[in-house]
Amino acid sequence: MTVGRRSGADGRERPSWHPSVEPFLDDEGGYTTVAVAVALLASLALVFSIASVSWTNGRAGDVQAVADSAALAGSNAIAGYTTVAQVLDACVLSLGLLGVTILGVGLVLAAIPVAQAASPQVVNAGREVLTARRKFAKSAAQGLQKYEKALPTLVAANASSCVSANAEGQMDYVGTAFVMPVDSATEFGKLDDQLDDEELAREAEELRQASARKEEADRRAQAAKERAWQADTRDKPLCMRSRAQSLAGLSGVQNPDYPSADLWRFGYARIRAQNYYYTRWQKERVGGANPDELQRSCARKAFFHYAWQQVSRATCVEGATVQIDLPDLPHTTAMVKGTSLYRDTSWPCTTAEDGSRTLHCSLDCPAAQGQSPSGNASLADINRGSVRRCDTCKMDAAAMGNVADASTNINNGFEHYWRIVVQAGDDYERAVRDGNAAEEEMRKQAQEGQSAFQKAMDILSVDRPKIAPPGRYGVVAVVSRSSVDVSPDLMGSFLAGGTLPAGAAISASTLAPEENTDGHNILSSVFDGLRGQDEPLVVTAVGSITQLWGKLLVGYGSSYGSVSQTVEDVLEGIGNVLGEETASWLRDKIVSTVKAAGFEPADMRLRKPVLVNTQEVLNKAGYSNVGKAREFIESLPPDQEGQVKACKDKLKEPLGPVEFTVAEILIPGTNITIPLKIKLSDLWGGGGS
Repeated sequence: MTVGRRSGADGRERPSWHPSVEPFLDDEGGYTTVAVAVALLASLALVFSIASVSWTNGRAGDVQAVADSAALAGSNAIAGYTTVAQVLDACVLSLGLLGVTILGVGLVLAAIPVAQAASPQVVNAGREVLTARRKFAKSAAQGLQKYEKALPTLVAANASSCVSANAEGQMDYVGTAFVMPVDSATEFGKLDDQLDDEELAREAEELRQASARKEEADRRAQAAKERAWQADTRDKPLCMRSRAQSLAGLSGVQNPDYPSADLWRFGYARIRAQNYYYTRWQKERVGGANPDELQRSCARKAFFHYAWQQVSRATCVEGATVQIDLPDLPHTTAMVKGTSLYRDTSWPCTTAEDGSRTLHCSLDCPAAQGQSPSGNASLADINRGSVRRCDTCKMDAAAMGNVADASTNINNGFEHYWRIVVQAGDDYERAVRDGNAAEEEMRKQAQEGQSAFQKAMDILSVDRPKIAPPGRYGVVAVVSRSSVDVSPDLMGSFLAGGTLPAGAAISASTLAPEENTDGHNILSSVFDGLRGQDEPLVVTAVGSITQLWGKLLVGYGSSYGSVSQTVEDVLEGIGNVLGEETASWLRDKIVSTVKAAGFEPADMRLRKPVLVNTQEVLNKAGYSNVGKAREFIESLPPDQEGQVKACKDKLKEPLGPVEFTVAEILIPGTNITIPLKIKLSDLWGGGGS
């Protein structure tokens, strides 16, 4: 009989373990403390191993992120250049439009006789603007060329600075970026398009001179008309109207009053004189207490009849064609001899006993009594000797000339004021004729001026300069990292430090327009920096030229405004040219020329860098093998700080000092020149000087 059981109290036998696992299992098949410790250690080792691999892989991939950042940083430099170039081009174009617009205003003013005196000032202002534009365009072209030469180095410096900024601890990156392509295709010559103001200024001056002649002729015509109107109807001290009322008893429609010279016509004075002489002729009763009175009565009767006939036949045409042909009534012997009063055989004659004939004023002449009538003769017959002058009535050419002598030469006679009207009519017709000739010359000069304006618009409306700097296809960045012994801090003693192998990456970026930006904001900021200057040029009919330039400049990049509309508003606001056909025609032609030019707002959207496929950029630039870029990566120097410094030193060569002038702008109408400067520290991201 045995004591106890082999397998324990329950009768089961104790398990038999392999010696290699016995330390990990107890008698009951459970895990021992050693087993648990080993499992924990294995789990921790596995966790930290996976973390190490993940960390290493993540750090290894950082080189691509750095390359991407470097490519974007390089493109930022090109984006900055593009914005500067767009702004400078906008300034050049807007100054050209400003100058030509002001010259157009000067042309129209030159075609308005009453406003032509203001034309030289406006034309000179336009020329000043175009002079400022030429200087600015030249400096802008030079500045942009200098800027473009620095772009490859500037891109490299920006990218190198970005690579340096991404270095952390033991992670050391070396890299930079390159423009694709390296050469420039920007058409700098189009900035200075040789817009010539000489022809426009010459045509404006010739038009102004013709307009001045027209103004002077119009002034003479108006003065002549004013003088005639006053002689006809305004007492200074008397006039035809008041004398007709007093001497002939005319009133009402036969002797009307005209309160304004603008409502008066030379024909009105002719009708008044016609009524007056007809009435005086009809009312004149031949007779007198003595031969002298009889002679004067007969002479007056003949004179009134003659004057009525002459005035009735007179011509007064005032319209598109002016013809004022009023008779200058005779008031001297010499004048009588040039009229029908001297030539007409209307005077009675008698025959004496000796057979000689004598001319009398009337058969009522005492000397004609008892004589045989002998037909009629003319006053000219007396001078020819075919008849004798009557010694009693003394009728002859001198007696006829005396009829209107006093009333013509003294300011209380009707004929005195009639002579003023006649002389004024001659002056008026001559002035209108001179004005028409000047108007014809104005039309000719206006056509030539419009042609010169068209040429200027043709120059301004051509395609703007193509901004195609180095790197226009994109920027390629290459970054490398040498192998380095690193380990995550969290591993501590659980995992020995590892080696991060050398790595390299390549990336590319290009510029894309940012849709949510409006270029007029950029140009508004530029103008705000300029308009604070003193002595703005203010020209009548144009206003502040500086403010007008601001409208054109901001309108160049605004989707809300129109450059051409601004020009049209200025031209249409010149003033009232009603009745001035040449000025109206010229203004309409200039406005239609501006409309036809089709100035649309330029694409002034900001450009932002975006990542693109590297091969696409290389292909555009003519490089098909990415392997060449990889070869270059391997040749990069290990000293990144030295590389950045070298780039910055090289950058200073084309641009000069720390701050350089990209262009100089002359404020129109002033002697103020404002340099537009850029700091190198701004261009390379502030990464040192």
